Amino acid sequence: MSRVVCVLGCRPGSAALARRARAARDAFVGLDAQLVLTCGGRSWDGRVEADELARMLVDGGVPVEAIVRERASLDTHENAMNAARILSARGLREVVVVTCSWHLPRATKLFERAGLRVVEGVGAPPPEPTLLQRAWWTARERVSLWKDLHR
Repeated sequence: MSRVVCVLGCRPGSAALARRARAARDAFVGLDAQLVLTCGGRSWDGRVEADELARMLVDGGVPVEAIVRERASLDTHENAMNAARILSARGLREVVVVTCSWHLPRATKLFERAGLRVVEGVGAPPPEPTLLQRAWWTARERVSLWKDLHR
C-alpha cells in the first residue's frame, strides 16, 4: 500500500505552518510514506503555501522527488477536492491528513467527502492556547463546516 501524507497550508512564515511542516515530515518518516502532497494555492506576499511547505519539508530531509504540490486551492474544501483529483490520477485513495489540531476534524470530514479514505489524522497543536483562542477556533470551525457542507 502506498502511503500518502497530505499537509494543509496556511500563512508562510507563521508558527502554524512550521508546526504543520514538522508534523508532516515526522509522519512521512515514521510511516515510511512514499509521497507528501503539499496543499495550498493562496499566495501571501508572493509566497505560495504549497511551495513554502515543500521547501520546509526538503529542508527537513524529505526527498524533493517525494513531494507533489497542489497549488490551486484557496480553502480547506478546495484542498480536499484538488487532493482527491491529484491522488486519483495516481491511483491513490488513502491519506494521512496533517494540519493544526483544532482544524483536523473538519479537514478529515472534507477529505472523506471528497472520496479519500483518511487512515490517520495528525494534528499539530499550538503551544498552550488561551481559552479565547480555543473558543475562536471552535466557533470558526463550526461555521466553516456548515458553509463547506452546503456548497
